[in-house]
Amino acid sequence: MIVRMSTAGAVVQDPDDLADLRLDTELDTERLRKALTTTGTGELTDDGTALLDVAVLRSLAVMSPTAPGWSKRWVAMIEDAERRGLLSADRRSVRVPVSPARR
Repeated sequence: MIVRMSTAGAVVQDPDDLADLRLDTELDTERLRKALTTTGTGELTDDGTALLDVAVLRSLAVMSPTAPGWSKRWVAMIEDAERRGLLSADRRSVRVPVSPARR
C-alpha cells in the first residue's frame, strides 16, 4: 500500500498490497512535516521515516474497493509491524519509509 502525500492530503494507492507500506511524496521535508500534522495523518520522525496514524491509514485504505479478506490481512499486517518493531507502543502509529513519489 502506497500512501501519497501532498499539500492537499493523503491518498492510498493499491490498498490490497499490504506487503509494501510506504509514504511517497514530492514535498520537501518542511512541507511534508506540515502536511502530515495538519491533516492528522502522522508525523515526520526524520527525513527518511514517518509515523502514520493507523486509524487514519485504515480509513483511507477502505475508501477504495478492497479484495475479500482484506480486514484479516490488515490485522496481520499490523501484527507483523508490531513484531518488527514498527508499531508504536500505544499501537496507534506505524513507522514507514518516506520516498520520492514515482511518476
